[in-house]
Parts: sequence; structure tokens; C-alpha cells
Amino acid sequence: MASEHTETAVDPDVLIERLPTAPGRWERSDESGGIVEYRLPSDVSPCTAAKLAVRPEILSDAAVRLTRKRGCTDAGSDRFDSIDTAVRTVERELQRVRRTVEESAGASNS
Repeated sequence: MASEHTETAVDPDVLIERLPTAPGRWERSDESGGIVEYRLPSDVSPCTAAKLAVRPEILSDAAVRLTRKRGCTDAGSDRFDSIDTAVRTVERELQRVRRTVEESAGASNS
């Protein structure tokens, strides 16, 4: 049986290659089809403290979709027309969440 191939506006391999490595405690996993997940482990929850999932968009004319989770809760999604914009946004989100978590940890240790 032949498998179906979904056309996307971005090459999944290019997307995986262009996305940043995971900074700090973030963990990155690359899945087939160009899906990249970043997870920030939680010390207090069965869910991750934060998660970003980046994938080629198949439901609209956009190139890339970014979805966010905070703990066990969905925290929104965005669609981007270019890989460059998606990569910049992912880099910014990873650093912003990392700083927020570090500041929270510092405040609770005071």
C-alpha cells in the first residue's frame, strides 16, 4: 500500500535543519515530517513546564506552525509565512521562557 505524502509550503528537512538547538534545560526531539518539539521538564508537574512544537503547516497557506503549552494547558499557536520568521520566534520563545523559569526559581530560593 502506498503512503500518502502531504504537500507543505516548506521542506520538512530544511525546517529541522534551521531550527535552533535546545538551550539550557530545554530538550529537543526531531520527528518525521519536519516536526520538532522542545520540552522544558518540570520538577513539580507530570506535564512539562513548557513545550513548543514546530511543524510544517498543512491546514493553511502558511509555511510553519508553532504551538505552545504551559504545563498541561494549551497556550496558543501561531502560523508563519517564512522559515526565517519562525526560527526567530522560536529562538525568542525559548530564551523568554528560560529566563522566566530561572527568575521564578531564584525568587522561590530567596
